[in-house]
Amino acid sequence: MNVENVFLWLATLLPIVISPGPANILFAASGSTFGVRGTVPFWLGANITGVFQTLTVGFCIDFILSVAPQILTGIKYAGVAFLVYLAIKFFKMSCHNERVMKPLTFRDGVIVELLNAKFLIVPTIMFSQFYTPGPGSGQHIVALALALLMLTLSSNMVWIVGGNSLAAFVANARHQKAQGIMFGSLLLLTALWLGVSS
Repeated sequence: MNVENVFLWLATLLPIVISPGPANILFAASGSTFGVRGTVPFWLGANITGVFQTLTVGFCIDFILSVAPQILTGIKYAGVAFLVYLAIKFFKMSCHNERVMKPLTFRDGVIVELLNAKFLIVPTIMFSQFYTPGPGSGQHIVALALALLMLTLSSNMVWIVGGNSLAAFVANARHQKAQGIMFGSLLLLTALWLGVSS
């Protein structure tokens, strides 16, 4: 990827990955209650599951495009439309601060990630916008999946280390509004940029 595509990739995925959601709030609650070490099993379970989900989405999209390459444009514009939808949702964003009573396990991370619909949209958007089928497509899918893994590992760790402070910050109504406007605007601008350049 060239520098412009790396910027677009980050501008598209970072707001979605780092924004408050069920898994991130659980990372914060667990980090504040049990510390980084106590949260690592949950963190690894969620992220390892996320890699398999990402690869599944990537190879499914690759298969669909190999059978019907003409739908690539439709997939790209559907991804752009979904970014606009997410931007609108960010503008209306709300957050619930959840507490946990015992350390979450690796298995809990797997279950949370499998049921985390918010995460499933991330690889779908990523592949719809940044994947081009062709020679070496398998390597491209794996490279995008690994890049997404690095992004999710680091953004999850921000929530774990931030713990209560971060969860309390995003739970504040005024901060929610500012964050919703910031992330929503970033996603809307990215969708427009991708729509024009597609």
